[in-house]
Amino acid sequence: MANYLEIKQQLQACRSKEETFKALVTLSKTLSRLSAEEKTEQHKVKGCESAVWLIIEEIDGIRHFHADSDAKLMRGVLVAILSLVEGKTSDDIQSMDLKTELTELNLSSYLTSSRTNGVLGILDKIQA
Repeated sequence: MANYLEIKQQLQACRSKEETFKALVTLSKTLSRLSAEEKTEQHKVKGCESAVWLIIEEIDGIRHFHADSDAKLMRGVLVAILSLVEGKTSDDIQSMDLKTELTELNLSSYLTSSRTNGVLGILDKIQA
């Protein structure tokens, strides 16, 4: 999983919508794809414009995340989100202000209102 600070620097360095798009598509290639068996209704995130699946495992108190989407752009956004929470405890994740962290990633030009609802759904599921 990519390092959150590296991703943050990479996205903040983008000077145009096109650069940000290319950076997100590049990030999307680093996300392991889920199998067809894992893409169940139970794992599907409600409210997303594109299909998004999120699997959360807890091993010895540490949370691990697996996610996928049918949209490249959303997979890039997922890499950024998951890099922030991967390998942390539930308490650590609960105490984070994920929405504020995400606003620092320069994604607002990509997060249309329906995509924003999807991202908020992902954050809710992560912090549940």
